[in-house]
Amino acid sequence: MSPNLATPTLFRNGRLFDGDSFLSATDLMTDARGQVAAIGSGLEPPKGARIVDLEGRWLLPGLVDCHVHFREPGLEHKEGYAFGSSGALHGGVTTVCEIQNNPPLMSSPEAMATKLENLRGVSRVDYAPYGSLVENSLGCLAEIGEMCPAVKVFLGGSTGSGGIGSEDNMRRWFTAAAAAGLKVVAHCEDDAIMAAAAAKISGDSELNTRHDLHRTREAEVQSIKDAIRVAIEVGLALHVFHVSTHEGAELIAEAAAQGHPITCSTGTQYLLITADIAHQAKQNRFKVNPAIKYEEDRAGLGKMVMEGRLPVVGTDHAPHPLEHKDRPYKKAPSGFPSIDLLLPMIFAAADLNNSNPAPFLHAVTAGPAREFGIAGKGKLEIGADADLIIVDPDAKRVVDEADLLSRSGWSPFHGFEFRGFPQQVYLRGEQVFADGKVVGPPRGEPLFAK
Repeated sequence: MSPNLATPTLFRNGRLFDGDSFLSATDLMTDARGQVAAIGSGLEPPKGARIVDLEGRWLLPGLVDCHVHFREPGLEHKEGYAFGSSGALHGGVTTVCEIQNNPPLMSSPEAMATKLENLRGVSRVDYAPYGSLVENSLGCLAEIGEMCPAVKVFLGGSTGSGGIGSEDNMRRWFTAAAAAGLKVVAHCEDDAIMAAAAAKISGDSELNTRHDLHRTREAEVQSIKDAIRVAIEVGLALHVFHVSTHEGAELIAEAAAQGHPITCSTGTQYLLITADIAHQAKQNRFKVNPAIKYEEDRAGLGKMVMEGRLPVVGTDHAPHPLEHKDRPYKKAPSGFPSIDLLLPMIFAAADLNNSNPAPFLHAVTAGPAREFGIAGKGKLEIGADADLIIVDPDAKRVVDEADLLSRSGWSPFHGFEFRGFPQQVYLRGEQVFADGKVVGPPRGEPLFAK
């Protein structure tokens, strides 16, 4: 068979989740193009088709992680697509939207085109890097936008990137993106509020190591308020990443309810962990920007996902070597690996909220695919890419960081018991992961290449 063709496969006797809801159908057929050809019950395979008996296990769309940092090019020693995309498959992820937060930024069409091409034969998952909204990209945003789902801006300083500097800059940059017809994805924290918070606790040796007291609720909420106001003024489509506060997410939901193209996503860490747990963790393992907040934020964000008012979740996978994390608080970088565990973390978030898993699964499948215009992904429907996960939702396992496939080789969730680890993963109809290991050569393709 041509390497460009997939083996037609009948998956039968399973429970199917189509990206929005569970189906009554039990079978799914893929074709030689690597797409979904039929969904039903009692389907008959064509001659020569492969048959996979699900035996009651669940068949899900491949997950779409809308927020990862794979650091390629430039910092592959921390993470690159070869390791990062292997970790993605371990977590059930078949599509990533990736942010370059280290030089060289994706601030020109040439840089973006080069990156997209260089990742062929390297990435094991399909990929859609974001462009960079910075001063030197303003004159070429339309060209960059042809190759990416959105452009990323840091409104407050974070790992690898400084903040935007002033509201005048934000208004200029937002205006340029709106004129180019682009969505902006934003990291929202207010630098001045964070500086004042740090000064307030600088003399207390214990409080001064609490990340949540440096990067406060108020810093995120005020930055979100400012971003919403300016986005509405200039007519910008705005998406706020990794919202850590319930109040911030409610502000965005209110703007959306008023008809503005303003949306947000949260991160798995904010659905599972609280500030006290993060502070007590050894080696700064849960240090991340924005800081993990409090139980009322965790519960409030989870309730919004459950209600469908927060329909997008990403990981913010941002690895550093453990020896870099295991430094004094102020010298330890923010960010940690997490893509390897996305599917079991989503099940854990649903369980923590006593929820049917459907809205949480939606938030990592059809939700992000729709939000970022990624055609053919995140759904089980005829004509969609046959990106598939086989999972036994009842099978539990204790996380052993030695088993994970992304580069850093550690996890803040080491020792946690989760359920719902992917058993097999398919990308465009071909098996690419099974029994904890990647299968075959890298097959990832750029999704917005010209």
